[in-house]
Order: sequence, then structure tokens, then C-alpha cells
Amino acid sequence: MIPIYQYRVQDNSVVLPFFKKWMVTPFFRFIPWWIPANIITILSNMLMYGALYMALTGFSGRFVFIPLLILFYAIGDHLDGMQARQTKTSSPLGEFCDHFLDIFNNGILLYIVCLLFNISSTALIAFFLMAGYLTHAVIFFEQFTTKWLRFGKISALESVLMLAACILVSAIEPVYGYALTPFFGGLTIVETLFILASMGAFFTFVQIVWRTRATDIGFWEFCAFLIAVGCLSTILLQPVAIFYVITAYSGLYISNLQRGHLADGKKRLPDFAVPLFMALAFAFEPLRQPTFLWGLYIYLACRTLWIAGNAFLTLSKFWVWKNPKIL
Repeated sequence: MIPIYQYRVQDNSVVLPFFKKWMVTPFFRFIPWWIPANIITILSNMLMYGALYMALTGFSGRFVFIPLLILFYAIGDHLDGMQARQTKTSSPLGEFCDHFLDIFNNGILLYIVCLLFNISSTALIAFFLMAGYLTHAVIFFEQFTTKWLRFGKISALESVLMLAACILVSAIEPVYGYALTPFFGGLTIVETLFILASMGAFFTFVQIVWRTRATDIGFWEFCAFLIAVGCLSTILLQPVAIFYVITAYSGLYISNLQRGHLADGKKRLPDFAVPLFMALAFAFEPLRQPTFLWGLYIYLACRTLWIAGNAFLTLSKFWVWKNPKIL
């Protein structure tokens, strides 16, 4: 049975009030009433895939256009909620779509940064992703257990805007050169800054764990499995595969938390097949062959699509192609 839906959020972001007033509200005035919030969600999320494509292909204007795409994604990420409230179409399906897609955007944004600033160390890439997704997971674990979604003063919005600003100023050649200057222990300045930011994410993780008194075995199993997957991926995989595996593996657990919170109320254990396979691949070299690794990638994709499809079918009655006119 679908739980009674009520969106409860406590957002303490220091930037959000100004961002909504000066960036989101002006755009909202041009959104027709009949466009469903879910359509806005999907279209704004597509901008992140456009940004990733530019980073992967080395598009000449990437340091200008990627920040713009990220900014418009952030605006769209708030426009959909405003549209849902304005048209009285807020629903568990809308929340699932929004947060499910955001899971992958976190990884995409981090990987874009790694591509643009030539961060090729598998250990650093895995570290950045693990820090981000452990924090992401504990936020939604708290929502699952308390029914409240809580964001701190420095939250996802601040991170997104900061990264967009860093990319934009790096369009200035001397700034970009300075960012890549060796600084400490062979690390560049930009790598050092992102290590510090990731340590801040770990601090947020600890704060939320302490606040929620998290003792759930399944949650701690996920944390242990994610760290194992991250560490093993630095040995077994190339950077792009590390990005995909850590992002997708984290997505399985976080989307199941969302599915439980919004669709059926069920608590689910983290996936154990991925860390088990990677441990076996570490021990037995034949399992590192491309055929087996592609099997891992396909497994993650299929599991992700199955979870999303199941949640979508359960909540499908909330989907609309056109908002009803408000009288």
C-alpha cells in the first residue's frame, strides 16, 4: 500500500532564499501552467548529460557552456517543485523522479570536474565519489526513518553552484593554470581543494549519523560495501568505469530508500552481488576480463532500471501529461 504522501523538508541552505528570489522566481513567471512538474524535472536533468557530453568530447567552449548548463539544471531543480505546488500536483512520483535523477547527477558533476581539471588518479576519483554518496545516502536514510528531508547550511545547492563557479572562472587561462599548479605532496591546488571539500562531506555524514542515532544494520552494510567497491575499483577499473560503478551501486541503495519511503514502506538491504564480484575479481585475474566486467556494468544498469520501473509502475497513477486547468 502506498504511504500517505506528505513532503516534509527542512532546508537550512544559506544560498537558497537568494537563489530562489533572484534566479528561480524570474524564470518561473514564464512557465505555462499546463506543463507538468515531472516534465520540467526530466528536461532540466537532461542538461547535466549535455554537460557530461561536452566534458567527454573536449568541446572548445566547455568552460563557459558547462557552468551555464549546470546553473540551468539547478534552476530547473527548483522550478519543478514550485510548479507542482502552484498547480497542486505534488506527488510521490514527482519526488521519486526528482531525487532518483539527482542521484546520478551528483556523480556526473563530480566526474565532469575530474575531466575538466585532468584529475586522473583512480584513488582520488573513487574518494570524491564515495564521500559524496555516503553523505547522499545518509540524508535519504534519515528521510526514510524520520519522514523528514533535512539539508544543512552548506548543502547540495551550495556545492553545485560552487563547482559551476570554479569551472567558469577556469575559462580564464591563468586561473586554470594556477588551479593545476602542484601544491602539496604532488597534488594540484584543485585536487587539494576537492579533497578538503570531500572531508567536509564526511563530516556532514558523521553529523547526520549522530543526529539520527543510526544503528540500522542494512545502512552500515551499505557503507561498508560502498567503501569496498570504491577501494577495489581503484585496482580493477579505469576512471570512467569507476564513475559508473560507484554511481550506479550507490543509486541502487538510495533509490530503494526512496522507493520504500514513497511507494511501499519497505526497508531493503543493499546489493551484495557487486562487492562480492569485485572481491572475486581482485582474487582471480580471469574475472577481470572485459566480458565479465561488462556483465557487471549490465547488471548494474538492469537493477537500476528495474527499481526505477517498479517504483514508477507503483506510483503511475500520479503521472500527468498536462496539468488540469486551475479555476
